[in-house]
Parts: sequence; structure tokens; C-alpha cells
Amino acid sequence: HPRRPGGARRAHPARLTPQARAPASAPTHPIMDGLLVVDKPSGPTSHDVVARMRRALRERRIGHTGTLDPMASGVLPLVIGRATRLARFMPSDDKRYDAVVRLGWATDTCDAMGRPTGPAWSAELPGRDAIATALAQFVGTALQQPPAY
Repeated sequence: HPRRPGGARRAHPARLTPQARAPASAPTHPIMDGLLVVDKPSGPTSHDVVARMRRALRERRIGHTGTLDPMASGVLPLVIGRATRLARFMPSDDKRYDAVVRLGWATDTCDAMGRPTGPAWSAELPGRDAIATALAQFVGTALQQPPAY
């Protein structure tokens, strides 16, 4: 028989009393239902975060209420267990984005992950007023287009 630390013998599973054996259908973890708010770092996809939480919590019924791009960091609400049924009632249209803009360059993928398509801008950059006017067109409701890459 295998020995425990300190020399004590462990009982053979077949010798356990029925009360000492866990039923085959007993959950191996507490059942969880609810909302978990995750501060997603830049890098993993929303699906990566869900997959990691499924493993960590040993719960297959986990979903997110809105996708964040892999480069984006921020709040990613996850619904767990029976709460996944409520995800469709959660508001998904009230979002706010903060961005860091780098002026004077463009990439082949139209995002920060691509390769520069030409030399950096060498002329004088526009003033604050011109930048504020250009950024104003990004304020408000917009239909997002998924990136092609």
C-alpha cells in the first residue's frame, strides 16, 4: 500500500465505506453562476481569456459579453454558468474608447501591428486645432468594420 508522509497507510479505494466514497455524479468544484469582470491585458484575444477561465474555474459554461481586440486592454465582462442565459440582456452598445495616436506613419495592416508602408512623415505636424477637428469625426456612434488581417 502507498504510504502517506509520516508513514501512515492510505486506505485502498475498494475498502472505503459507501459514506466515504463520493458519488460519481458529485461535482468536483462548487457550481458558479454570475458575472466576473476581467481587466484584459493587451495580447490575448477575448476567446483566450474565456478559455483560460474555463480551465481555471473548471466550468465550461463561460462566455464574454463583447469582444475586445487582442491589442486592446480593458474591461471584459464574463458570464458564468446559468448567467450565460442573461448575456443577451446586458447592454453592449454603450462603450467608450480611449486611444493613443501616433501621427506621421502608416502600416500595411492599418494598425499598430503592421509594417510601415513608407518613410515617416518629415513635414511639420498639424497643430492642436487641426488634430482636434480631425478626431471629432470619430466621436459618436460608428459602425465598426473588423480588420482584414
